[in-house]
Amino acid sequence: MTKPWSEPEKQPLKRLEVTDGLLINSKKWQIAHNYHHQRQNLHYQSLNQAGIVCGLGVHLFKKTGTRTEYEFVLKFQPGIAIDRYGNCIILEQEREKVIAAQVIPGESLLVYFVISYKDPSQLKNLDGEVTEEYEIKERTDPPQENEVELCRVNLTASKNVKVADNVFSPQDNELDFRYRYPAKWRSLSIIRTAIYNTNSKEWQEVFSDNLQPSNFSYLLQSLDQIYPALGTLKISNKSSLNSLSECDLISLNDQQFQNFQQQQIDDIKKYLKTGGVILIEHSTKAKEIGQFMQIKQELQQDIINIGEEVELNDDREILLDELKQITDRLESIIKNIAEFYDQKFKTNLQSIEQLKNHPLRNTPFLFDQLPSINKQPILILNCEGIIVVIGNLSSAWGLNGNLSLSREAIRSAQEMGTNILHFAWHRRELTQLVKQL
Repeated sequence: MTKPWSEPEKQPLKRLEVTDGLLINSKKWQIAHNYHHQRQNLHYQSLNQAGIVCGLGVHLFKKTGTRTEYEFVLKFQPGIAIDRYGNCIILEQEREKVIAAQVIPGESLLVYFVISYKDPSQLKNLDGEVTEEYEIKERTDPPQENEVELCRVNLTASKNVKVADNVFSPQDNELDFRYRYPAKWRSLSIIRTAIYNTNSKEWQEVFSDNLQPSNFSYLLQSLDQIYPALGTLKISNKSSLNSLSECDLISLNDQQFQNFQQQQIDDIKKYLKTGGVILIEHSTKAKEIGQFMQIKQELQQDIINIGEEVELNDDREILLDELKQITDRLESIIKNIAEFYDQKFKTNLQSIEQLKNHPLRNTPFLFDQLPSINKQPILILNCEGIIVVIGNLSSAWGLNGNLSLSREAIRSAQEMGTNILHFAWHRRELTQLVKQL
Protein backbone atom coordinates (compact mmCIF):
# COMPACT_ATOMS: atom_id res chain seq x y z
CA MET A 1 0.00 0.00 0.00
CA THR A 2 1.83 3.13 -1.22
CA LYS A 3 -0.79 5.79 -0.43
CA PRO A 4 -3.15 6.31 2.51
CA TRP A 5 -5.99 6.82 0.05
CA SER A 6 -7.40 5.00 -2.95
CA GLU A 7 -8.05 6.54 -6.33
CA PRO A 8 -11.74 6.44 -7.32
CA GLU A 9 -12.81 3.87 -9.90
CA LYS A 10 -12.72 5.35 -13.38
CA GLN A 11 -16.28 4.34 -14.21
CA PRO A 12 -19.00 6.73 -15.46
CA LEU A 13 -21.85 7.37 -13.03
CA LYS A 14 -25.29 6.07 -13.98
CA ARG A 15 -28.36 8.06 -12.95
CA LEU A 16 -32.08 7.59 -13.43
CA GLU A 17 -33.70 9.69 -16.15
CA VAL A 18 -37.09 10.66 -14.72
CA THR A 19 -40.03 11.29 -17.07
CA ASP A 20 -43.79 11.64 -16.54
CA GLY A 21 -45.47 8.28 -16.15
CA LEU A 22 -42.24 6.49 -15.18
CA LEU A 23 -42.96 3.30 -13.29
CA ILE A 24 -40.65 2.77 -10.35
CA ASN A 25 -39.48 -0.73 -9.53
CA SER A 26 -36.74 -1.96 -7.20
CA LYS A 27 -34.11 -1.95 -9.95
CA LYS A 28 -34.77 1.66 -10.93
CA TRP A 29 -34.91 2.76 -7.31
CA GLN A 30 -31.56 1.08 -6.72
CA ILE A 31 -30.06 2.96 -9.68
CA ALA A 32 -31.20 6.28 -8.19
CA HIS A 33 -29.92 5.34 -4.73
CA ASN A 34 -26.53 4.07 -5.95
CA TYR A 35 -25.93 7.23 -7.98
CA HIS A 36 -25.94 9.46 -4.88
CA HIS A 37 -23.92 6.94 -2.87
CA GLN A 38 -21.25 6.65 -5.58
CA ARG A 39 -21.13 10.40 -6.11
CA GLN A 40 -20.59 11.00 -2.39
CA ASN A 41 -17.80 8.41 -2.23
CA LEU A 42 -16.21 9.79 -5.42
CA HIS A 43 -16.09 13.26 -3.86
CA TYR A 44 -14.56 11.97 -0.63
CA GLN A 45 -11.95 9.80 -2.33
CA SER A 46 -10.91 12.65 -4.61
CA LEU A 47 -10.27 15.18 -1.87
CA ASN A 48 -9.91 13.47 1.48
CA GLN A 49 -8.03 10.86 3.45
CA ALA A 50 -9.52 8.09 5.59
CA GLY A 51 -9.44 8.24 9.36
CA ILE A 52 -11.31 8.92 12.56
CA VAL A 53 -13.81 11.78 12.63
CA CYS A 54 -14.63 11.73 16.34
CA GLY A 55 -14.79 9.40 19.33
CA LEU A 56 -13.80 5.73 18.99
CA GLY A 57 -11.74 5.94 22.16
CA VAL A 58 -10.29 2.72 23.57
CA HIS A 59 -10.49 1.76 27.25
CA LEU A 60 -8.64 -1.19 28.78
CA PHE A 61 -9.87 -3.31 31.64
CA LYS A 62 -9.48 -6.87 32.79
CA LYS A 63 -12.01 -9.36 34.01
CA THR A 64 -11.87 -12.91 35.25
CA GLY A 65 -11.89 -15.37 32.39
CA THR A 66 -13.34 -18.85 32.23
CA ARG A 67 -10.44 -20.05 34.38
CA THR A 68 -8.53 -18.39 37.20
CA GLU A 69 -6.51 -16.05 34.98
CA TYR A 70 -7.63 -12.61 33.86
CA GLU A 71 -8.80 -11.69 30.36
CA PHE A 72 -7.75 -8.32 29.00
CA VAL A 73 -10.64 -6.56 27.30
CA LEU A 74 -10.77 -3.46 25.10
CA LYS A 75 -13.90 -1.35 25.30
CA PHE A 76 -14.42 0.80 22.18
CA GLN A 77 -16.34 4.03 22.67
CA PRO A 78 -19.01 5.41 20.28
CA GLY A 79 -17.67 7.44 17.38
CA ILE A 80 -17.42 7.96 13.64
CA ALA A 81 -14.76 7.11 11.05
CA ILE A 82 -14.57 7.23 7.26
CA ASP A 83 -12.73 4.60 5.27
CA ARG A 84 -10.64 5.24 2.18
CA TYR A 85 -13.59 4.48 -0.10
CA GLY A 86 -15.68 7.25 1.47
CA ASN A 87 -17.93 4.95 3.53
CA CYS A 88 -19.11 6.27 6.92
CA ILE A 89 -18.53 3.93 9.86
CA ILE A 90 -20.71 4.75 12.87
CA LEU A 91 -20.29 3.00 16.21
CA GLU A 92 -23.41 4.02 18.11
CA GLN A 93 -22.69 2.25 21.42
CA GLU A 94 -19.82 0.73 23.37
CA ARG A 95 -18.40 -2.52 22.07
CA GLU A 96 -16.14 -4.91 23.98
CA LYS A 97 -13.51 -7.19 22.52
CA VAL A 98 -11.27 -9.65 24.35
CA ILE A 99 -7.61 -9.66 23.29
CA ALA A 100 -7.54 -13.20 21.94
CA ALA A 101 -4.11 -13.49 20.28
CA GLN A 102 -1.82 -16.23 21.60
CA VAL A 103 1.94 -15.63 21.73
CA ILE A 104 4.65 -18.29 21.68
CA PRO A 105 6.93 -18.01 24.76
CA GLY A 106 10.09 -16.07 23.99
CA GLU A 107 8.50 -14.30 21.02
CA SER A 108 6.30 -11.25 20.47
CA LEU A 109 3.33 -10.55 18.22
CA LEU A 110 2.09 -7.21 16.90
CA VAL A 111 -1.71 -7.14 17.06
CA TYR A 112 -3.93 -4.53 15.37
CA PHE A 113 -7.51 -3.58 16.26
CA VAL A 114 -9.42 -2.12 13.34
CA ILE A 115 -12.94 -1.13 12.39
CA SER A 116 -14.47 -1.53 8.93
CA TYR A 117 -17.68 -0.81 7.05
CA LYS A 118 -20.09 -3.61 6.17
CA ASP A 119 -21.67 -3.58 2.73
CA PRO A 120 -25.47 -3.16 3.24
CA SER A 121 -26.15 -5.59 0.39
CA GLN A 122 -24.72 -8.34 2.61
CA LEU A 123 -26.94 -7.48 5.59
CA LYS A 124 -30.40 -8.74 6.45
CA ASN A 125 -33.32 -6.77 5.09
CA LEU A 126 -35.88 -5.97 7.81
CA ASP A 127 -39.18 -4.68 6.41
CA GLY A 128 -37.39 -2.89 3.59
CA GLU A 129 -34.88 -1.15 5.90
CA VAL A 130 -31.17 -1.89 6.22
CA THR A 131 -29.05 -0.35 8.97
CA GLU A 132 -25.47 0.19 7.88
CA GLU A 133 -23.15 -1.66 10.23
CA TYR A 134 -19.50 -2.01 11.16
CA GLU A 135 -17.12 -4.74 12.20
CA ILE A 136 -14.30 -4.56 14.76
CA LYS A 137 -11.51 -7.05 14.16
CA GLU A 138 -8.34 -8.19 15.85
CA ARG A 139 -5.67 -9.04 13.30
CA THR A 140 -1.99 -9.93 13.24
CA ASP A 141 -1.22 -8.46 9.84
CA PRO A 142 -1.37 -4.73 8.92
CA PRO A 143 -4.81 -3.15 8.33
CA GLN A 144 -6.42 -3.68 4.95
CA GLU A 145 -7.37 -0.78 2.68
CA ASN A 146 -11.01 -0.81 3.86
CA GLU A 147 -10.08 -0.75 7.57
CA VAL A 148 -9.39 2.11 9.99
CA GLU A 149 -6.93 1.39 12.82
CA LEU A 150 -8.09 2.06 16.39
CA CYS A 151 -5.02 0.86 18.29
CA ARG A 152 -2.28 -1.77 18.32
CA VAL A 153 -0.20 -3.59 20.89
CA ASN A 154 3.01 -5.61 20.69
CA LEU A 155 2.19 -8.66 22.82
CA THR A 156 4.61 -10.97 24.60
CA ALA A 157 3.79 -14.35 26.14
CA SER A 158 3.07 -12.71 29.52
CA LYS A 159 0.23 -10.78 27.87
CA ASN A 160 0.09 -8.39 30.80
CA VAL A 161 -1.49 -5.56 28.82
CA LYS A 162 -1.60 -2.03 30.26
CA VAL A 163 -1.85 1.61 29.31
CA ALA A 164 1.51 3.04 28.17
CA ASP A 165 3.54 4.97 30.74
CA ASN A 166 4.93 7.05 27.87
CA VAL A 167 2.24 7.40 25.19
CA PHE A 168 4.83 8.68 22.70
CA SER A 169 6.95 5.53 23.04
CA PRO A 170 4.84 2.51 24.07
CA GLN A 171 6.70 -0.62 25.12
CA ASP A 172 5.74 -4.30 24.83
CA ASN A 173 2.21 -5.05 26.09
CA GLU A 174 1.32 -1.34 26.15
CA LEU A 175 -1.48 0.08 24.03
CA ASP A 176 -0.15 2.07 21.08
CA PHE A 177 -2.37 4.87 19.71
CA ARG A 178 0.23 6.57 17.49
CA TYR A 179 -1.27 5.17 14.28
CA ARG A 180 -4.82 6.46 14.81
CA TYR A 181 -5.05 8.95 11.97
CA PRO A 182 -7.75 11.64 11.74
CA ALA A 183 -9.93 12.00 8.67
CA LYS A 184 -8.66 15.06 6.77
CA TRP A 185 -8.17 16.54 3.33
CA ARG A 186 -5.51 14.59 1.48
CA SER A 187 -2.15 15.64 0.09
CA LEU A 188 -1.46 16.18 -3.60
CA SER A 189 0.72 13.10 -3.57
CA ILE A 190 3.03 10.95 -1.50
CA ILE A 191 6.77 11.60 -1.71
CA ARG A 192 8.98 8.51 -1.50
CA THR A 193 12.68 8.84 -0.75
CA ALA A 194 15.64 6.51 -0.20
CA ILE A 195 19.16 6.95 1.15
CA TYR A 196 22.24 4.84 0.46
CA ASN A 197 23.46 2.67 3.33
CA THR A 198 27.23 2.24 3.14
CA ASN A 199 27.25 -0.76 5.47
CA SER A 200 24.65 -2.84 3.63
CA LYS A 201 25.49 -1.25 0.24
CA GLU A 202 21.77 -0.95 -0.44
CA TRP A 203 19.22 1.80 -0.93
CA GLN A 204 16.86 2.06 2.04
CA GLU A 205 13.54 3.83 1.96
CA VAL A 206 13.02 6.65 4.48
CA PHE A 207 9.81 6.94 6.52
CA SER A 208 8.56 10.00 8.36
CA ASP A 209 7.81 8.17 11.62
CA ASN A 210 10.96 6.10 11.88
CA LEU A 211 11.40 4.91 15.47
CA GLN A 212 15.09 5.91 15.22
CA PRO A 213 14.83 9.26 13.39
CA SER A 214 17.51 10.31 10.94
CA ASN A 215 17.99 13.81 9.55
CA PHE A 216 16.05 12.78 6.46
CA SER A 217 13.14 11.36 8.46
CA TYR A 218 13.01 14.61 10.45
CA LEU A 219 12.64 16.48 7.15
CA LEU A 220 9.80 14.20 6.03
CA GLN A 221 8.19 14.57 9.45
CA SER A 222 8.20 18.36 9.12
CA LEU A 223 6.11 18.22 5.92
CA ASP A 224 2.92 17.67 7.92
CA GLN A 225 3.29 21.15 9.39
CA ILE A 226 5.18 23.29 6.89
CA TYR A 227 3.95 21.79 3.59
CA PRO A 228 1.04 19.34 3.99
CA ALA A 229 0.46 19.38 0.22
CA LEU A 230 3.05 16.58 0.13
CA GLY A 231 2.42 13.48 2.22
CA THR A 232 4.85 10.79 3.36
CA LEU A 233 4.72 7.06 3.90
CA LYS A 234 4.35 5.82 7.45
CA ILE A 235 6.57 2.99 8.64
CA SER A 236 3.47 0.94 9.46
CA ASN A 237 2.98 0.53 5.72
CA LYS A 238 6.60 -0.47 5.15
CA SER A 239 7.31 -2.66 2.18
CA SER A 240 10.58 -3.68 0.60
CA LEU A 241 12.14 -1.32 -1.92
CA ASN A 242 12.18 -3.43 -5.07
CA SER A 243 13.83 -0.85 -7.31
CA LEU A 244 14.95 2.76 -7.40
CA SER A 245 12.09 3.57 -9.78
CA GLU A 246 9.68 3.38 -6.82
CA CYS A 247 11.23 6.53 -5.29
CA ASP A 248 10.89 10.19 -6.28
CA LEU A 249 14.26 11.08 -4.77
CA ILE A 250 17.38 9.17 -3.72
CA SER A 251 20.15 10.66 -1.61
CA LEU A 252 23.79 9.99 -0.78
CA ASN A 253 27.01 11.91 -0.03
CA ASP A 254 30.03 12.52 -2.25
CA GLN A 255 32.23 9.93 -0.48
CA GLN A 256 29.65 7.23 -1.15
CA PHE A 257 29.29 8.31 -4.77
CA GLN A 258 33.05 8.25 -5.36
CA ASN A 259 33.10 4.58 -4.32
CA PHE A 260 30.36 3.61 -6.77
CA GLN A 261 31.14 1.14 -9.52
CA GLN A 262 30.16 1.91 -13.10
CA GLN A 263 27.17 -0.43 -12.87
CA GLN A 264 25.76 1.57 -9.95
CA ILE A 265 26.20 4.81 -11.87
CA ASP A 266 24.46 3.26 -14.90
CA ASP A 267 21.56 2.25 -12.64
CA ILE A 268 21.26 5.86 -11.45
CA LYS A 269 21.27 7.10 -15.07
CA LYS A 270 18.36 4.77 -15.85
CA TYR A 271 16.59 5.99 -12.73
CA LEU A 272 17.00 9.63 -13.79
CA LYS A 273 15.33 8.87 -17.13
CA THR A 274 12.19 7.75 -15.27
CA GLY A 275 11.89 11.26 -13.81
CA GLY A 276 13.65 10.53 -10.52
CA VAL A 277 15.97 12.96 -8.75
CA ILE A 278 19.32 12.22 -7.08
CA LEU A 279 20.50 14.46 -4.24
CA ILE A 280 24.27 14.39 -3.59
CA GLU A 281 25.50 16.20 -0.50
CA HIS A 282 29.07 17.21 -1.29
CA SER A 283 31.09 17.90 1.86
CA THR A 284 34.59 17.88 0.33
CA LYS A 285 35.82 21.50 0.18
CA ALA A 286 32.42 22.58 1.52
CA LYS A 287 33.98 24.45 4.45
CA GLU A 288 36.41 26.28 2.16
CA ILE A 289 33.60 27.21 -0.23
CA GLY A 290 31.40 28.33 2.66
CA GLN A 291 34.15 30.63 3.94
CA PHE A 292 34.64 32.16 0.49
CA MET A 293 30.90 32.66 0.10
CA GLN A 294 30.68 34.32 3.51
CA ILE A 295 33.52 36.69 2.62
CA LYS A 296 31.85 37.39 -0.73
CA GLN A 297 28.57 38.30 0.96
CA GLU A 298 30.37 40.58 3.44
CA LEU A 299 32.25 42.36 0.63
CA GLN A 300 29.03 42.83 -1.33
CA GLN A 301 27.36 44.34 1.74
CA ASP A 302 30.32 46.66 2.33
CA ILE A 303 30.13 47.88 -1.28
CA ILE A 304 26.41 48.54 -0.86
CA ASN A 305 27.08 50.48 2.36
CA ILE A 306 29.64 52.70 0.64
CA GLY A 307 27.10 53.64 -1.99
CA GLU A 308 28.02 56.29 -4.56
CA GLU A 309 30.02 58.60 -2.31
CA VAL A 310 32.83 60.09 -4.46
CA GLU A 311 35.30 60.47 -1.59
CA LEU A 312 35.16 56.70 -1.02
CA ASN A 313 35.92 55.72 -4.62
CA ASP A 314 39.33 54.31 -3.67
CA ASP A 315 37.82 52.16 -0.93
CA ARG A 316 35.16 50.97 -3.37
CA GLU A 317 37.78 50.00 -5.94
CA ILE A 318 39.77 48.04 -3.35
CA LEU A 319 36.63 46.18 -2.28
CA LEU A 320 35.64 45.49 -5.89
CA ASP A 321 39.10 44.07 -6.59
CA GLU A 322 38.91 41.84 -3.50
CA LEU A 323 35.40 40.75 -4.53
CA LYS A 324 36.64 39.76 -8.00
CA GLN A 325 39.50 37.71 -6.56
CA ILE A 326 37.19 35.89 -4.17
CA THR A 327 34.58 35.34 -6.89
CA ASP A 328 37.17 33.95 -9.32
CA ARG A 329 38.57 31.60 -6.68
CA LEU A 330 35.09 30.46 -5.69
CA GLU A 331 34.02 29.87 -9.29
CA SER A 332 37.17 27.84 -9.95
CA ILE A 333 36.50 25.45 -7.04
CA ILE A 334 32.82 25.11 -7.94
CA LYS A 335 33.72 24.50 -11.59
CA ASN A 336 35.98 21.60 -10.62
CA ILE A 337 33.22 20.01 -8.56
CA ALA A 338 30.66 20.48 -11.34
CA GLU A 339 33.01 18.98 -13.92
CA PHE A 340 33.42 15.85 -11.79
CA TYR A 341 29.69 15.13 -11.89
CA ASP A 342 29.36 16.37 -15.48
CA GLN A 343 31.83 13.68 -16.55
CA LYS A 344 29.87 10.98 -14.73
CA PHE A 345 26.42 11.98 -15.96
CA LYS A 346 27.22 13.83 -19.21
CA THR A 347 25.39 16.90 -18.01
CA ASN A 348 25.99 20.59 -17.29
CA LEU A 349 25.51 21.54 -13.64
CA GLN A 350 24.84 25.19 -12.80
CA SER A 351 24.46 27.10 -9.57
CA ILE A 352 20.81 27.89 -8.88
CA GLU A 353 21.96 31.32 -7.62
CA GLN A 354 22.47 32.19 -11.29
CA LEU A 355 18.90 31.12 -12.14
CA LYS A 356 16.37 33.52 -10.60
CA ASN A 357 13.25 31.56 -11.49
CA HIS A 358 14.51 28.09 -10.65
CA PRO A 359 11.87 26.04 -8.75
CA LEU A 360 14.46 25.05 -6.13
CA ARG A 361 14.60 28.73 -5.18
CA ASN A 362 10.94 29.67 -5.26
CA THR A 363 8.60 26.67 -4.82
CA PRO A 364 7.00 26.46 -2.36
CA PHE A 365 9.37 28.70 -0.35
CA LEU A 366 11.17 31.74 -1.74
CA PHE A 367 14.95 32.03 -1.28
CA ASP A 368 16.94 35.09 -2.29
CA GLN A 369 19.93 33.92 -0.26
CA LEU A 370 20.45 30.20 0.40
CA PRO A 371 20.57 28.92 4.00
CA SER A 372 23.71 29.03 6.14
CA ILE A 373 24.56 26.17 8.49
CA ASN A 374 26.70 27.21 11.46
CA LYS A 375 27.55 30.43 9.59
CA GLN A 376 28.66 28.44 6.53
CA PRO A 377 26.53 29.27 3.46
CA ILE A 378 25.58 26.34 1.26
CA LEU A 379 25.57 26.18 -2.52
CA ILE A 380 23.29 24.16 -4.79
CA LEU A 381 24.10 22.97 -8.31
CA ASN A 382 21.44 21.50 -10.56
CA CYS A 383 20.86 20.10 -14.01
CA GLU A 384 17.73 18.11 -14.82
CA GLY A 385 17.35 15.45 -12.11
CA ILE A 386 20.76 15.95 -10.46
CA ILE A 387 21.04 18.15 -7.36
CA VAL A 388 24.44 18.67 -5.75
CA VAL A 389 24.37 20.44 -2.38
CA ILE A 390 27.79 21.78 -1.41
CA GLY A 391 27.63 21.98 2.36
CA ASN A 392 26.02 20.00 5.16
CA LEU A 393 22.39 21.02 4.62
CA SER A 394 20.94 17.77 6.01
CA SER A 395 22.65 18.31 9.38
CA ALA A 396 20.12 21.09 10.07
CA TRP A 397 17.04 19.04 9.19
CA GLY A 398 17.03 17.35 12.58
CA LEU A 399 18.66 17.44 16.00
CA ASN A 400 22.46 17.41 16.02
CA GLY A 401 22.83 16.89 19.77
CA ASN A 402 25.09 19.82 20.61
CA LEU A 403 22.36 22.50 20.57
CA SER A 404 24.36 24.68 18.17
CA LEU A 405 21.59 25.31 15.62
CA SER A 406 19.13 28.16 16.00
CA ARG A 407 15.42 27.69 15.38
CA GLU A 408 15.74 29.99 12.36
CA ALA A 409 18.57 27.87 10.88
CA ILE A 410 16.60 24.63 11.27
CA ARG A 411 13.45 26.07 9.72
CA SER A 412 15.38 27.64 6.83
CA ALA A 413 17.12 24.33 6.13
CA GLN A 414 13.85 22.40 6.33
CA GLU A 415 12.18 24.83 3.93
CA MET A 416 15.01 24.38 1.43
CA GLY A 417 14.70 20.62 1.93
CA THR A 418 10.98 20.95 1.21
CA ASN A 419 11.77 22.78 -2.03
CA ILE A 420 14.03 19.86 -2.99
CA LEU A 421 11.29 17.31 -2.21
CA HIS A 422 8.69 19.32 -4.12
CA PHE A 423 11.06 19.61 -7.10
CA ALA A 424 11.59 15.83 -7.07
CA TRP A 425 7.87 15.09 -6.87
CA HIS A 426 6.94 17.59 -9.61
CA ARG A 427 9.72 16.52 -11.98
CA ARG A 428 8.72 12.89 -11.67
CA GLU A 429 5.02 13.68 -12.12
CA LEU A 430 5.62 15.71 -15.30
CA THR A 431 8.04 13.10 -16.70
CA GLN A 432 5.58 10.27 -16.08
CA LEU A 433 2.79 12.24 -17.78
CA VAL A 434 4.95 12.55 -20.88
CA LYS A 435 5.70 8.82 -20.81
CA GLN A 436 1.98 8.02 -20.66
CA LEU A 437 1.21 9.90 -23.87
